Amino acid sequence: MVRSSLAFYSINELPRKLKELESNWEYFMSEQEVPHSNNVRLEVLESWKRCQQYGVDPLQKQSPIKMSEAKLKEQINQSTLYNISLPIIDAFSKQIAGTNHLITLGDHDGRIIYLQGETPILDKAEQMNFVIGADWSEESAGSNAIGTSLAARKPIQILSSEHYCQGVHPWVCSSAPIRDPRTNKILGIIDVTGPSHHAQSHSLSVVQNVSHLIEQQLFIHSYDVFKHLQDTYQEMKTNTSAHVVIVDEMLNVVHGDRACLDLFSLSHWNQLWAKEELSSLKKVLQEKKPYEVEWDVASCPSKIWVRRITFNAEHIGFALFIEKPRLSTPPNTELKGVIGQSVALQQAIQKIGVISDKNIPVLLTGESGTGKEVFAHNIHLKSQRKHNPFIAINCGAIPENLITSELFGYARGAFTGGDPQGKKGKFEEANGGTLFLDEIGEMPLDLQVHLLRVLQEKEVVPIGSSKPVPVDVRIIAATNQDLASLIQKGTFRSDLYYRLNVVEVHLPPLKHRKGDIPLLCQHFATELAKSHGREVPAIDNEVLAFFEEHSWPGNIREMKNVMEYAVLFHGGQHITMESLPKSILEKQKEVDSPPVDRFTPLERAEREEIIELIHETNGNLSEVARRCQIARTTLYRRMKKYHIDLMKKV
Repeated sequence: MVRSSLAFYSINELPRKLKELESNWEYFMSEQEVPHSNNVRLEVLESWKRCQQYGVDPLQKQSPIKMSEAKLKEQINQSTLYNISLPIIDAFSKQIAGTNHLITLGDHDGRIIYLQGETPILDKAEQMNFVIGADWSEESAGSNAIGTSLAARKPIQILSSEHYCQGVHPWVCSSAPIRDPRTNKILGIIDVTGPSHHAQSHSLSVVQNVSHLIEQQLFIHSYDVFKHLQDTYQEMKTNTSAHVVIVDEMLNVVHGDRACLDLFSLSHWNQLWAKEELSSLKKVLQEKKPYEVEWDVASCPSKIWVRRITFNAEHIGFALFIEKPRLSTPPNTELKGVIGQSVALQQAIQKIGVISDKNIPVLLTGESGTGKEVFAHNIHLKSQRKHNPFIAINCGAIPENLITSELFGYARGAFTGGDPQGKKGKFEEANGGTLFLDEIGEMPLDLQVHLLRVLQEKEVVPIGSSKPVPVDVRIIAATNQDLASLIQKGTFRSDLYYRLNVVEVHLPPLKHRKGDIPLLCQHFATELAKSHGREVPAIDNEVLAFFEEHSWPGNIREMKNVMEYAVLFHGGQHITMESLPKSILEKQKEVDSPPVDRFTPLERAEREEIIELIHETNGNLSEVARRCQIARTTLYRRMKKYHIDLMKKV
């Protein structure tokens, strides 16, 4: 008995070997032991014995299908291994074309998630359920290269009757595990399968080479992830006074404040999750991967706020903010309804933290839909005026002939058809609190004079009255226009501008907050699903990648509307591209006639190739990306660059 990963060494010995293996299998199945010649490989014998323990039927003709199409699609969309392996496997499949072999990618449980080969051999393999979604672990399919390689944790070739189940005897397969370069954990399996009479001994070294290539790309990806986690630590440290610990998706500490070791009485980071109160938190993070969670550590005492970290729409770890319980809200999320980690957003949040309790006017600037009223309300809630009214008025939504009475009110009998008792204006309603003047740039020029006087005198005179009414109001104004430009045009008073613009806080557009998009998507999916009584859906990576390429002219408001539509109309348990409203796809087109002439000949050729593939695949962008051997996000960028509009069917 020998131990060897290879089933045979020379093509010349194959006919004799096939007969020998068949005889060995028949003897073992009838006698429950190996023949006296004892020429069964040790790896195969160990596998056969495991199959007996599992109760696998040796006469089984087909493996079971363990993964539904919906589950398979969800796994593929969330699989880093799949996305990294696909270009390599596709390139290799072209090299083995015409050899009657299949190239297969399996997950860490032995389930097939990718299969490529020529139609005749695919049809033949389908007879034994060697198809996408099938379970080829030893427990389900008996001894085979996929399952046995995973069980033995090493590359192996299984030839003909070395397979435990009779239905697989006409085949030879060679498999090699794919390992995480950081942890050495098996992520999946690469396999080449073909008819046993076409067996090649070098097939095993080939799949090992493919496995190594995939592991090299995983290493490059893991470096990018590691670098992002380190950068996240540095960014978080500049934006909070709390202690920060960054962990990867396996919950290994990547970077952390050494003060946390003393806080938890630890000598090394590898002891972090051994602490009883934190081991429960570890279980929550591993099982649920929440967007955000709050955790009390009574023994310290301290409080931990955990926030998920994403990179290119992929969950890569968590940020732990650790602070004494005097804080009542998580660091960097102190503003109600404000979600995000981007530097631009954090700069605005920091400014709000400084000015909120100061009794000074604030001017919020930014594009429409960036959340100016949300920020204004947060300034009010964090000020000493928080127990008094917060009144908002849109200066551009009220007719010019009514806005004066809306702001300043009117006395009894001032208007025919008005309230006979008179009416308080917004200034009086907000007395002691905050008045939010949205779209201040739309305010009529003559009304600006009255507003300036109120700000100077701190009193209003209702229409139809000569008696001033004292008011104590903090003004927060907002605009999506360039007020300096309006001043030059003569439509906005410079003295009012300087009165309002004591502190300006600029809110970044969503297109400058790409890293926040996965967080916002998850937030809206959760909140909107709850409000509509729906189950919280998962979001396909393809959707997140598309969102990161979208320009979002309507900013947060547009995203919320898109997500609400998707939550209401998604067909399964997750949001796909088909769940999105057509309007968001239509907005992607930039010009009707793409300026093709400005591209180089090489770029024009690439553009034509993409257009041709879109036609061939009926607009299936995932398939286009696969054929181009690029990521979907790269495809979206190139479509945008080349002005390729999917909605126009190019």
